[in-house]
Amino acid sequence: MKKNSPFAVILMTILLISCQKQETSPPVETGTLHLDIGLYISVHDVNNALKSTNQTEEFRVTIFRGDGSVAMTFDNALEMPDTIELGIGDYYVEAHSENNFPAAFENPYYFGASDVFTIGSNIQQTVMVNCELANTIVSVTYSDNIKDGFSDYFTTVSTSLGSLLYGSDETRPGYFQTSPLEILVELAYLKPDGTGAVRSLSGSIADALPNRHYEILVDASIDEGMASFQILLDSSGLITEVIEINEDSTTILTGPVDYGDLLITEIMYNPAALSDSDGEWIEIYNNSARPVNLQNLVVARDDANSHSITDSIELSPGTFFVLMRADSATMAARSYIYGSDISLSNTGAVLSIYNEGSETGPGSLIFSVDYGAAGFPDGSGASISLNPDKMNASDALSGTSWCTSTSPFTTGDLGTPGVANDICQ
Repeated sequence: MKKNSPFAVILMTILLISCQKQETSPPVETGTLHLDIGLYISVHDVNNALKSTNQTEEFRVTIFRGDGSVAMTFDNALEMPDTIELGIGDYYVEAHSENNFPAAFENPYYFGASDVFTIGSNIQQTVMVNCELANTIVSVTYSDNIKDGFSDYFTTVSTSLGSLLYGSDETRPGYFQTSPLEILVELAYLKPDGTGAVRSLSGSIADALPNRHYEILVDASIDEGMASFQILLDSSGLITEVIEINEDSTTILTGPVDYGDLLITEIMYNPAALSDSDGEWIEIYNNSARPVNLQNLVVARDDANSHSITDSIELSPGTFFVLMRADSATMAARSYIYGSDISLSNTGAVLSIYNEGSETGPGSLIFSVDYGAAGFPDGSGASISLNPDKMNASDALSGTSWCTSTSPFTTGDLGTPGVANDICQ
């Protein structure tokens, strides 16, 4: 979708109107504001499906004082006089269409705000407000496999504020107040014995943006036992986002992983059966309700060591995973070697997990714990582990929620790498 050309809302202050000084009261200085709202918009899409439904004359216009209080409001621009008298001072203006619904088909909502400007004596100036599309657009397209192989199909796209149902013949774009989007695809078909069945696929767009078009492409084949959908971001200059969902699975989270969705739950920083360089490891836990792909997440120790995970690793909800310094550290079924990039201090350090970053540093924090802080146990020949009753981001920060492991594992040291932790006594 091409970027919308802005509505231009031009605000021009005309000459100051001076009041005659009266003997019994001080002079009151005012100025006049002239508002011109011009329509300068060209909205297009791949199929020319998006159209401007609002003329700028219908926009609600509010003039605010510099402190945020309302100076004047017009329900639509047509109500505005040619000139508006205002006291001298700072102001800004907001203009928007009157259709900011939580979710609706064919409902583009536009919003814009000016910079702060000053009404002063004998000053003439021009102020511009750019009103742009302020909601998120979603459309759904079904493949020929869907149309030919399934008896019925529909997709529900929802936020915490509202939802829309895209049926088999629904081609209209839906407009949502910008918020994380949840997607549920339901496909009805007949089994060989003639009984009906439904296949469900789910997904999410965690970081949905305003003024963006997300196109959901749904594809499935009963014969091949395959079902998936992709989400394409239609926005010039941005990388296309693609999500693939296999049958009987849920979507891997897209966008940044939220704080606390992954936890550090066990740390072997001082092994006895092996050297530190051979035996150190860190256990992490998926504390969210959806699978998380660990690829490109950053694991760091203080500011000294860090490692970006290179492999595509899907961690299911409620499961553990081991990050280790060498392949001799554990025999955990699910593990990844970070090598010499990270070494764990025996006297305590801050271990952190971050979202994918840039050349200048990691992304947003997912979880961090200081295992050298007051109350944390000493682990010599044994890992320190988070009590299974304290598997949340808040309790995991407290040393009293951790204890020394008591179960032996393959190296002869104590710990539970990759499985549920010992209960703290």
